[in-house]
Amino acid sequence: MSTLSWRALLSEAWRDCLSGTARVGILTILATALVGGVICADAFSLRSVSVEAASFRVHLGSVRVLQAQGSIDGATCEALSRIPGVRAGAVRSVESGLSPLALPASSLPLYEVTPGTVSLLGATTADPTGIVLPEQVAEDLGTTQGALLPLAHGQAEVAGTYPWDENDGRRPGYAYAALAPVPAMGTFDECWYESWPHSDDVDALVRSTLVGSDDQNAQVLAMNPTRGTAFDAAGQLRQRPTWWAWIAASTIGATLGAAATWWRRLEIASALHAGLRRSDTTVLQLFEAVAWVGGAFVLSSGICLTILSGAPPSDRSDLIRLVATEGICAASWTLIGVVIASTTIRERQLFAFFKGR
Repeated sequence: MSTLSWRALLSEAWRDCLSGTARVGILTILATALVGGVICADAFSLRSVSVEAASFRVHLGSVRVLQAQGSIDGATCEALSRIPGVRAGAVRSVESGLSPLALPASSLPLYEVTPGTVSLLGATTADPTGIVLPEQVAEDLGTTQGALLPLAHGQAEVAGTYPWDENDGRRPGYAYAALAPVPAMGTFDECWYESWPHSDDVDALVRSTLVGSDDQNAQVLAMNPTRGTAFDAAGQLRQRPTWWAWIAASTIGATLGAAATWWRRLEIASALHAGLRRSDTTVLQLFEAVAWVGGAFVLSSGICLTILSGAPPSDRSDLIRLVATEGICAASWTLIGVVIASTTIRERQLFAFFKGR
């Protein structure tokens, strides 16, 4: 038996691809549709979970509030932010509201907040030297970040703005108010906190912010009860409708690879009869399969990237890595199917293959 060099095998595979013998075009289309289609469906499912999780956080569904009038230690509440995945800040009301000169007949409720609260609300700044207004109030008053807001008695610098839409079900009272960032010193009325992903341990730990041992009047509330009490992102990923995509894609890929090779069984048996080693025919089939598997991988990757471009930026890279892993797994099993089918073809089957043709 003769042994071909790697260069000769590559040259032969190249000629088979150009001549159409390897059926690169049709196999690329089939692999993209069957294998890539399954993976793209999973990419769409992953994006949906990610978007739902982001919406849950944007609407403050992940934020909880520990209420205890004048019994929250501001420094302890603020210190919760040191825990990975946790953001927290304290809030207390001020008796005298804010009276903008543009609203002589009314005043804005004023709340003192620690820097963590301002960050939790997604405000444009956490400058402790000014006030932070809801975006709609700032627009109604005709003021912007960095401007001086005339008051009935003096003026205040607008340090930033924050979004607050009570129409989505979040607790009322902060769409028409003003926040004054202050150091986390003294006692506060509430401790706002978010643990993402949600942790019951943080719910228990937040009670350490209470001053004194009597916490019977303290209660934990959801900032936006209409969004549910928690969002189990990990559970949603595990239970997504297409969790089996990598298994299906790998199975279909292996079947397609084996079928594509078996389709050329007469050609392979003839090559063995002509004196080629089984290792040579297997490597040759593998080289040719790389052409259409690689083409399908590139096409499917483009489609998946387009789908995942709609995912939140914070999750996008993780989702891309997950889908890429599924694609690599499916591509590997496709090539394994080619190898398995090629090694099962024997020279002695040549007559049977020829007769069956």
